Amino acid sequence: MTMKTHSTLLLLAASIISAGCQTTEIVPPKTIPQYENIRTMQADSDLDGDGVFDDIDECPETPPNVVVDAKGCPVVVYTGSLELQLQGFFEPISSQISDEYDQEFAIIEENLHEQPDAKIFIFGHVSSNELAITNNKNNLSRNRAINIRNRLVEKHHITSDRISTYDCLDRYPFIATDFSESDLAGIESKDRRVTVKASTQVKDLANIENPNDWKNYEPYLKRCEIFKSE
Repeated sequence: MTMKTHSTLLLLAASIISAGCQTTEIVPPKTIPQYENIRTMQADSDLDGDGVFDDIDECPETPPNVVVDAKGCPVVVYTGSLELQLQGFFEPISSQISDEYDQEFAIIEENLHEQPDAKIFIFGHVSSNELAITNNKNNLSRNRAINIRNRLVEKHHITSDRISTYDCLDRYPFIATDFSESDLAGIESKDRRVTVKASTQVKDLANIENPNDWKNYEPYLKRCEIFKSE
């Protein structure tokens, strides 16, 4: 082997080794949403605010102020077993619900009269800034739950023994998973709420057997305190 041939082989080998050490940068497709993984990891997330968690919500873009069933889909008149819920929102430091919910309460009334064995659970909430201002002297979260209870009893003729009221204070904040909404005021407005749930399957939150019902009610059982509203 000549010296020239030997040098050529050495250069060729060095070139191959150098090429093998190069790193290829893998760029993720631009079609993958930047925050997709973050969104799916949010606990108890509810993007459309209907009271049904996203992982079981079959109608994920329900409009505001709509009564929905256990699958997160709008309810008109529900026959058979009943599972419905409604989120109602309040003005700051107020326990009076707007009249814009009249139609939704009428839907609840019609369904509850169709299902006389159904139980109703009302959960009152406050935002953290409301709690800081009032120092809970006015029991604002309880008053919100009580006023909804009284509305169901007095205006929609639901007997009071079917209704249980719970005080959640600010222990169950609305989970903000919409990254376009970063303003604190917007998030706090969703914490000024009541959640109304009605069920023919669940009679007592402390004794829930069905796994789907447990998923639906467990956060309230852990964070909210039952109280007598009479």
